[in-house]
Amino acid sequence: MPKQTVVLAGRAVGRIGYGTMQLAGPKAMGMPADPARAKRAVRAAVDAGARLIDTSGYYGPETANRLLAEALRPYPDDLVLATKVGARRTPDGGFAADAAPEAIRAAVRDNLAQLRVERLPLVHARFMPDSAVPWQETVGALAELRDEGLIEAVGVSNVTVELLDEARAVVPVASVENEYYVGRAGGEEVLAATGAAGIPYLAFRPLGNGALASAGSPLAPAAKALGVEPATLALAWLLGLADNVIAIPGTGDPDHVGALLAARGLVVPEEVRVALDRI
Repeated sequence: MPKQTVVLAGRAVGRIGYGTMQLAGPKAMGMPADPARAKRAVRAAVDAGARLIDTSGYYGPETANRLLAEALRPYPDDLVLATKVGARRTPDGGFAADAAPEAIRAAVRDNLAQLRVERLPLVHARFMPDSAVPWQETVGALAELRDEGLIEAVGVSNVTVELLDEARAVVPVASVENEYYVGRAGGEEVLAATGAAGIPYLAFRPLGNGALASAGSPLAPAAKALGVEPATLALAWLLGLADNVIAIPGTGDPDHVGALLAARGLVVPEEVRVALDRI
């Protein structure tokens, strides 16, 4: 049986979290078609034992955070709310860098207000390749906010090993949040570095934007043979990579939550893992 928990921001959390990007509308912009259904989805995840919620003020913008607060406040004491700063939304639904120290401070204040908390357990500085701001200044702004008591722990997102090392020279890094899923090339070096340093690795977009969970998923035949959903198998494969991995899938459909959390109890047979490694 895979290791069941990882210590993150001082709390033991299960290795399947919940990402809120899909609580907002298409392209994570605006309100969802059915806000009540979206709130049921996040409540279902927490009721099923998810104790890491990954969110951001730029989902919507603001939508995911506000729905999250409406769905869960008062938050469970053992819940880790993790958010991200360092980017802003563009009119076409894209993302652009917004990483200057004053922007980081403003984003943290906005997240505090939207989530209706006095302190954020975990905030990730997201690296954006188009940023003209020195990376250490972005991370340094979060270090100052941690010292001021507005956040508990600092993480980094979308980083290379070199960027991780630069961040660790500024502040203790509580977590790394990078993209990882079956069939994605790359990522092994950062995963190895976090494992060696004892840093939790949060795998975002673990279902490849939903492609791995669809009826046409390349995982579908193996999942059927195991009697599980493709999404369950995709997430269980991630958990088998290393004991410090936490997968953070998301859904706006409460009926899909069970397949995500079921990955906690699935041991992927070695022959299946080898086949998935080749995808």
